Amino acid sequence: MNSLGTRIRKLRKERKLTLEELAGDRLTKGMLSQIENDKAKPSMESLDYIAERLGVKASELLEQVTPSSLRQLLEQVEILFAPLNPGDINNVQQIVEMIKPYVEELPLSYEAGRILYIYAAAQYQAGLTTWESPLQQARIMFKEINLLSHWFETYILQLGILSEGRNYKTAFSCILQAKEEAEQENYQLDSRDTVKMAYYISVLQVAIGELEAGKQLINETITNAHKNQFYSYIDDMYRIGAFCAMIDNDFEQVEYMLKKLEQYRIFVEQVSVDAFIFVLRAHYYNNYTHDYQQALEEIERFGALKHDGSFILEKNLYYAEKGKSLYLLGQYEEAKEAFEHFTNVPPFILHPIDILGLNECFSYKALCYAHFGELTTAYEIAKMAYLDSQDLIDLPYKQKIEETYFSIKAQINSVQ
Repeated sequence: MNSLGTRIRKLRKERKLTLEELAGDRLTKGMLSQIENDKAKPSMESLDYIAERLGVKASELLEQVTPSSLRQLLEQVEILFAPLNPGDINNVQQIVEMIKPYVEELPLSYEAGRILYIYAAAQYQAGLTTWESPLQQARIMFKEINLLSHWFETYILQLGILSEGRNYKTAFSCILQAKEEAEQENYQLDSRDTVKMAYYISVLQVAIGELEAGKQLINETITNAHKNQFYSYIDDMYRIGAFCAMIDNDFEQVEYMLKKLEQYRIFVEQVSVDAFIFVLRAHYYNNYTHDYQQALEEIERFGALKHDGSFILEKNLYYAEKGKSLYLLGQYEEAKEAFEHFTNVPPFILHPIDILGLNECFSYKALCYAHFGELTTAYEIAKMAYLDSQDLIDLPYKQKIEETYFSIKAQINSVQ
């Protein structure tokens, strides 16, 4: 960190003062030069004088990290952090390098907590395993200064990181820890954070296989969200609720959830909500009502969506369900052509229901290649989907994935 002399010199130059101008009539140019080069220590009287002429408090000069330098650092890293995209390694590394020298000397303040939060997120995105310590520091700091929404945001970041690593049980324990602490300490979370917490608990309950409890809490949370006029995450709650209803073969509830999604779509007019609906309906028609032509029409509605700046059409979602629809319609050539563009589960897909649904599409891709006698390629695709699904919860999609893998494996063995 910068020494006292370095901090004085830095502030002097920022204010475009010469040594003589800062020294004024109370200090000599030579003495001030020695102070700036850490060859002499100013008396408290001299320090007060220097601070006054620099327009700061003497305490700021003595602090390792001054409020003004902290604000400046935060402004700089916020500019880099705001537009970060997955894989933007240069920016995250730059953020880490900018913050690292300050970490040990940060004071108790909002700026310091926010810097630690960004530091943790950037460390994770840079592939570093040390992200948890600064995140915990930020959490403690926000708690100490009673910024409870920011305190809760540290948990949300941790949930995202854990879910990305498919550590759903740990993530579920993490959100329960946040809930327990809030209750024990009698934190007065605002209604939006209360709904947000219930949302994460419910979707993680579903993720670890506690479907009944998850479904019940989703329904309760939707009701509370409407009551408090807080609509963030509500589209995802309807979507997960619809998936759960499909798995239960409760098609009346599926239609209800889809209807509510449609109403929400009219309300917000967001392309991302349209995408939710079209993909969800295509999946519903393919897997549950077996109306493959209708499924194809829904997925083509998804394909026709235009970018709105905040939503980018994910081609893997489009081609996965389109290939499946065409395969089930017996249009194998067209299905294979579509499946060739379906190459991976997008990195933002984190929930086991979504991952399993896409892996099931990979199984249909494998069956399509097997139909054309390309057994080696079919086997590799089926094996990938099978292995990728092993540690996820047991849902009907898993049965199709396993059946496809063992069926193609048997075909391979029979011709060897």
